[in-house]
Amino acid sequence: MRARTIAVAATLAFVFAIAANASAQGQIIVDFFAAPGTGFADPTPAAPVGGNPGTTVGQQRIYVFLQAAAIWTDIIKPEQDIFMAAQFQSLPAGVLGSAGAQFIHANFPGAELPNTWHFDSLADHIAQGDLAPCCYDIVARFSTNFVFYLGLDNNEAPGQADLLVTVLHEMGHGLNFANAVDETTGAIPTPAGATEPFGDIYSQYTQDVTTGKTWNAMSAAERAASAINVRKVSWNGLHVELAKHKVLKKGEPGVRMLTPPSTSPLMLGEAAFGPPLTAAGVTGNVVLADSSGTTTGCTAISSNVSGKIALIDRGVCAFTVKVKNAQDAGAIGVLIGDNVLALPPPGLGGVDATITIPSGRIGLPDANAIKTSLASGPVRVKMHVDNTILAGTDRVRRQVLVAALNPVAPGSSISHFDTAAKPNQIMEPAINSDLVTSVEPPQDLTFPLLTDLGWLTDRDGVPDGRDFCLGSILTPTVVGPACDSMVPNTIGANGCSISDYMAACDQLESNSLARVCKLLAAVVLKGQGVITGQQLGAINSCMR
Repeated sequence: MRARTIAVAATLAFVFAIAANASAQGQIIVDFFAAPGTGFADPTPAAPVGGNPGTTVGQQRIYVFLQAAAIWTDIIKPEQDIFMAAQFQSLPAGVLGSAGAQFIHANFPGAELPNTWHFDSLADHIAQGDLAPCCYDIVARFSTNFVFYLGLDNNEAPGQADLLVTVLHEMGHGLNFANAVDETTGAIPTPAGATEPFGDIYSQYTQDVTTGKTWNAMSAAERAASAINVRKVSWNGLHVELAKHKVLKKGEPGVRMLTPPSTSPLMLGEAAFGPPLTAAGVTGNVVLADSSGTTTGCTAISSNVSGKIALIDRGVCAFTVKVKNAQDAGAIGVLIGDNVLALPPPGLGGVDATITIPSGRIGLPDANAIKTSLASGPVRVKMHVDNTILAGTDRVRRQVLVAALNPVAPGSSISHFDTAAKPNQIMEPAINSDLVTSVEPPQDLTFPLLTDLGWLTDRDGVPDGRDFCLGSILTPTVVGPACDSMVPNTIGANGCSISDYMAACDQLESNSLARVCKLLAAVVLKGQGVITGQQLGAINSCMR
C-alpha cells in the first residue's frame, strides 16, 4: 500500500487496501481504517445478502466499498489512481456519511480555467499527475449509528439505509460534486500570496436565477444570499442541460394561488400517504381548521371545513392524525403549515391506508401569508401537479436546480441537486429509498454534472461545461481519407475542431451523403470566417 497521510487526527489499528480493478487506467483505491473489532474489522457473523459474499459485517462493508469504487472507476476512467481513506465512526444525528477532498488546486497543467479551484482527484486527473502525493485524495467517514443494508441489489427493507447508494453519494462529493464555498458567509479560499479569492469549478456553473450571475462572478455577500434563494439556483453546465430530458420527469407539485391571485406557485412537500396529486388537482377555498381551540388538528375539527381545503399547523401529533381528522370533517384537501423555517418544505411522512384526500406541507412564510389573507377575505387555491415543467428545474431558465436551502445547511446547501427532482437523484441531500446504483442517464444526472466539471476532458482549452465536442480530434491539420489538407485544425469556442465536423458526417448511412455533409460543413465554416475559400477547396479535395 502506498504511504499516505490523513490530515485529521485519528488512532486507527486496522488498515486494508482494495483496488477497484486491475486495469491499466487509474483506479479508485480505498484504504479501510478500523479499530480492532469495529467498522471494517467487525467480526460479527453475517449471512451473504443481495450479492454480497462477505460472511462478517466487516467483510460485507468492504465488499460494498469495492463495488462502489468499481462503479465510479468504470464511469469516470481516472487518469491517475484516486486514493480514499474510509472509516466508520459516530457522526451527528441523521448523518449517514461524509466525504471530501483534503486539498484543492488551481492553475495546474491542463487546467482550462485560470484561477479556479479543483478538488484533488479531479485536478490530478486533468493534470495527469499526482499534485499531492503525500496524502489521500478523498477522506470519508460513515456513521456507526445506522444499521445499513449491505446487499448490492438495492433491496433494502423499508426505513433501512442502503450503504452502497450512500457510498456512491459520498464518493461523488469527493470527485468534486461540491464547491469550495462557505455557504453561510459566501467566502471562498484565497491562495497564498494572492489578494483576491479564486473561484471554483463547481461554482463556475452554479447560477442564481434571480440575478443571472454565476457564483464565481459574485461577491461573498451575494453568494451567501443566493445560498438561501430557494428553488432559484440552478446548474448552467452544458452536459447536464443536454441530459435533463433523458432523466427528469414532467410534473412538480405545488399550490396555485387563485384568490388573491399570484403568478408564483407555493412550494409543496408531498405526503407519503393518501392519493397522489394530479394535474387536475383539487381546487377549493382554504379554511383554518379549529380543533378544541387550537389549529394543530390533533382532535376532532369543529370549524366548517366541509368541501374546503383545511389549513392545519404542524406540531403535537402525527401528520396522518391531522389529515384524517380533516377528512372526517369533510375536507377535500389539507395543507400543513410548517412551524419552523425549513425551505423547501419537506414532505409529510406516515402511513394510513384510510386517508383518501390529498395533502402536503407548505413553508412557514407561505402559511403565515395565507393566514394574513384569510383575515381580509377568501383564499382559494389549487393543489396540483404542474406538468408544464420538468421536476427539479427552475421556472425561469428551466435549468436543473441545485439545493438552495433556507436556513442554510453547511455540507448540504448547493452541493446537491434539489429535492424537487423526479426521479430522485443520488446526489440529493437525502438518500431516498427508491434510488438505484446508477450515476448516469437515463436514471441519474450525477455523471453529466461531473462531465461539466472536467472528468471527460479532452484538454482542448475549452471548459468542458461549454464543450459540445468532448474527445475532440486534435490533429494539427485536417486530414481526410485522400490526403492531409494542411489546413490548421482549428478548435472553436464550442469545443469542436474542424475535424470533429468532418467526422460527424461519417455517421451518415452512405459515403455520398457523408461527402455532401462534409462539403456543406466546410461551406458553413467558410461563411463563419473559420476557413478561407482556398482552405475550403483543400479540405474538399482530401475528403473524397
